[in-house]
Amino acid sequence: MAVLVTVMGLTGCVSFACPAIGWTNALTVQLDGDTSAVDQVQLCTDDGCAPVGDEDITGPLGLVTAEKKTDDAWTFAVDGLPDTFTVRTLAADGTMLSDTEVTPEWDRIGGSEQCGGPSEATITVRT
Repeated sequence: MAVLVTVMGLTGCVSFACPAIGWTNALTVQLDGDTSAVDQVQLCTDDGCAPVGDEDITGPLGLVTAEKKTDDAWTFAVDGLPDTFTVRTLAADGTMLSDTEVTPEWDRIGGSEQCGGPSEATITVRT
């Protein structure tokens, strides 16, 4: 009987090991307004903006990649961002068109509650 109690007691204390992080989060930036002059959209923090040409991929924004889905929407693969950051739109000559602070609401789309997993968010920025 003592063995049964010990085994049952130990099974309730099993630790859970999460796998190594192997995902990125998807952020969609929906542009609202005249987008004809927008050539690039960047995500910016105190550490700088990304993506940019020849960026340091070892820095905190080094793994941010962007894909233009339509004239009005850009999707970013991000490894991690602060809760609040800035979305910047640029013209082809580098002129800043807008600079908007955002706080996205992330929705987990995979993984588990214990270990986390990939998330996605959509934000709208006025150009």
